[in-house]
Amino acid sequence: MSYVDVINVDKSYGEGIAKVKALNNVSLSVAQGEICTILGQSGSGKSTLLNSIGGLDTIDSGSILIDGYDVAKIKGEELSEFRRDYLGFVFQFYNLVPNLTVLENIQVGEYLSKSPLPMEEILEVLGLTELKKRFPQELSGGQQQRCAIGRALVKNPKLLLCDEPTGALDYKTSKDILALLCEINENYKTTILIVTHNETISKMAHKTVYMKDGAVHRIQCNDERLKVSEIAW
Repeated sequence: MSYVDVINVDKSYGEGIAKVKALNNVSLSVAQGEICTILGQSGSGKSTLLNSIGGLDTIDSGSILIDGYDVAKIKGEELSEFRRDYLGFVFQFYNLVPNLTVLENIQVGEYLSKSPLPMEEILEVLGLTELKKRFPQELSGGQQQRCAIGRALVKNPKLLLCDEPTGALDYKTSKDILALLCEINENYKTTILIVTHNETISKMAHKTVYMKDGAVHRIQCNDERLKVSEIAW
């Protein structure tokens, strides 16, 4: 059963001679509970695709179905409510509120949800229990990213969208964050899409979508997923 279906999606920026086609007839599907990596070089359209799936960008044509809802046809307050109830976002730069503690930053997500996950459970899973009273400037990059993941995860989203979540992190911290995403997937059955330019990350995913020049170049299913600790980096 597909949880995410992207069907013949086109997206352009600009007009006239400055017009650039960011997505060109893109189609893909992701089953419920899968980890899917979207892989490609800068300018391949992968972030535009993720933003379109999350309703942050509008598309020119095609359909984006999430749990049967066509995101491309939802507007205004209804779209905001859909994102609140269904989606969690994790970005390369953590976008934490500097004058809020770890606990308070995560509570921002909790307040948005009708059925949040238990706060203490989230803090424990993320290894943030001892850091919950600290402010972002008192945290390492990895700890800030854990906090950002907690803010997205506490909403109990059905779909977690991650745009280069390890792009600003060192090697060891990147492995820790990716292991955490796998743990979240296993514990909560959360469907996860990860945009990355690092092909190594695809080895932990159920499926990898390779993008080039705004189009899907190929899709590869991974029948022999590796644990993050087993991957040769």
